[in-house]
Amino acid sequence: MPCVHGKPNRATSSRRKPLAPLPDQLGGPVRDFVSGLRHMHGELGLSLKELEGRLPASRSSLSRYLRGQSLPDERLLVQWCKLSFTGEDRLPELVRLLHRANEAAPAGGSVSTEAPGGAPERPPASTPRLKPVLVGVATAAVLAVAAVVTWGLIDDNDAPGKGVSRETPAAKGTERITVHNVDKKCRPQHTRECSMGLAMDPYMAYRPSNIGGHVWHGDRLTAECRIANGVTVTDEVGGHSSIWFQVRQDGKELWMPGIRIDPDQLQYSTLDNCE
Repeated sequence: MPCVHGKPNRATSSRRKPLAPLPDQLGGPVRDFVSGLRHMHGELGLSLKELEGRLPASRSSLSRYLRGQSLPDERLLVQWCKLSFTGEDRLPELVRLLHRANEAAPAGGSVSTEAPGGAPERPPASTPRLKPVLVGVATAAVLAVAAVVTWGLIDDNDAPGKGVSRETPAAKGTERITVHNVDKKCRPQHTRECSMGLAMDPYMAYRPSNIGGHVWHGDRLTAECRIANGVTVTDEVGGHSSIWFQVRQDGKELWMPGIRIDPDQLQYSTLDNCE
């Protein structure tokens, strides 16, 4: 008798807790994407604990994606779909819905909806948000569709054409930070797919239209100040942070996501808050 696809999934479905209904205030393209994601996920029959062992994301991150509180990056979505027998067939439509959801995200990056008449305001840099919400995140795979990549992009202290800065002491009131890629396969590669974006505005969604420059693992930048209430960025293993560092590249003021620098530098930074 031929093997019936999906049978192993049904065996584990009894252990999987049913998903709570989506909140009424979640609407538009974000709701469309999350509904499609939940439908695909439901076919897997896997608990979040089991799924955590098969995807480079934490259980809490996966839960936020399925509740519509966060949006996964495209590379994670591809891996998620490949776990299902029908997921790859659904992938093109889910990617399209993900792009629409990212485009529909409010300027502050949150996927939650504003109260009627409550246009989102940009909070002061010195006032941390109480409940930062994950937003449209950009991974190396998504950044591959960004505009032209400048191969020698370095900060003001960098040696021309090297892609990595000279080890000159940081000026008073600044800190040297090191770009860190959690994807070990990408660390030795200086390709578009392995680049990481510098944002033009840390309060806008972190997507290609908001990218003003690129860096690679090991690049050294000079940070002038930091904020703690920017858009929350999630890396490929589920780590996330709303801290951003202000840097300069080719004379432009840009922003480096804190989750994309050396973890120790992120944890022990003594930089002042940006004014």
